[in-house]
Amino acid sequence: MSEDFGGGFDPRMFENVPLFRELAKVMSWAGGPVNWDLARQTAAAIAGPVTPAGADRDEAELVAAVHAAELWLDQATSLPPVEGPVRVLSRAEWLHAACGPDGLGVYVEPVAEGMGQALARQLGGAGMAGLEQLGLGGAGGPLAEAMNALGAMLYGVQVGTVAGHLSTQLLGSYDLGVPTLDPRTVGAVGHNAASFAAEYGFDETEFRYWLALREAAHRRQFAGVGWLRGHVAELIRSFAAAADFDPNRLMEQLGGMGFDPSDPAAMQAALERPDAFRVEPTPAQRAVLERLQALVAFTGAWVDTVVRVAADGKLSSLARIEEVMARRRAEKGPGERFMEQLIGLDLKPADHRMGQAFCGAVIDARGQEGLDRAWRRPEWLPTHAEIAEPSRWLVRLAGAELDVSDTNNSDER
Repeated sequence: MSEDFGGGFDPRMFENVPLFRELAKVMSWAGGPVNWDLARQTAAAIAGPVTPAGADRDEAELVAAVHAAELWLDQATSLPPVEGPVRVLSRAEWLHAACGPDGLGVYVEPVAEGMGQALARQLGGAGMAGLEQLGLGGAGGPLAEAMNALGAMLYGVQVGTVAGHLSTQLLGSYDLGVPTLDPRTVGAVGHNAASFAAEYGFDETEFRYWLALREAAHRRQFAGVGWLRGHVAELIRSFAAAADFDPNRLMEQLGGMGFDPSDPAAMQAALERPDAFRVEPTPAQRAVLERLQALVAFTGAWVDTVVRVAADGKLSSLARIEEVMARRRAEKGPGERFMEQLIGLDLKPADHRMGQAFCGAVIDARGQEGLDRAWRRPEWLPTHAEIAEPSRWLVRLAGAELDVSDTNNSDER
């Protein structure tokens, strides 16, 4: 005797049809706006054969390098060190940790949720009365649930594509300039760092110490500055909320790309196209995007600045490493390009050099401690215009510090 599903959509109706078995499993997803199971499967397929994790000796050497790096950074910045794991991760280990709400999900889920809400609004709009009478429509109806699962599937494949490519190119957990794992964790991904050092003829030990410096410096930002990661996430949520998601245009795009959900290979190829899901930013989004790009440019430039000071006289190949990394930043890998396409944020903006010039100008005027004051409060971060003209930030910060001092004096009285 068959079970009565009340006339609504239920993915179990496809269980005995081989062609739809996997699709039915995907359409049963109810774990949020991104299907992370599908993301991990897609990423693993792109990453290729499983690479072993680093040997105990590799991890011990990286731990020693991070310990030394923290001591060097103590002489280069007033931001304090942060305790946390130091790992040499296999690509599979990185993928498992990064493909989730606390990894890449921090940057992707707000955008995916925005698309899901747009689909829900579309379902709740005009022309849905008939579907609601059948029990299919409405925000919580079976059809709405099916559309949510469809959106989670689309973003699962997209995020998996991003993560799969990133796993083959990332040198460390902070290589994007933002944390891809728990912010307290620093480390190397697979054998990417060792292979990169060998490709450019860097001394492996020196490159390990340089990577340890960069990872530890980023950790002082994102794990040591309590509000920073939440501030980035809030900006991305604001960016997503200001988007103009058009479900009809999405379905037209998918049709034009030959999207076939029953063929995983064709589905992935469609979503890897350069124009997949590309949405033109709205005026409101451009305002948020300017703040995000300024923040990304500043965080990256600050790390470059303190690493250069900390490594001075200790790493003989520092200048060559910086030169190669500058070229690498300009070129971008496929993972970074797909990430930019997916969330609309360039994590390696062209104005990075402007950020470095800003840091240099502030240090000349107020020293490293003056530059580090940007981490005291979210509102003290430099804007894009201030990065372009450091004197504007210096004047604003001086006024803000006077206001804080006056408030503190008043409270004491």
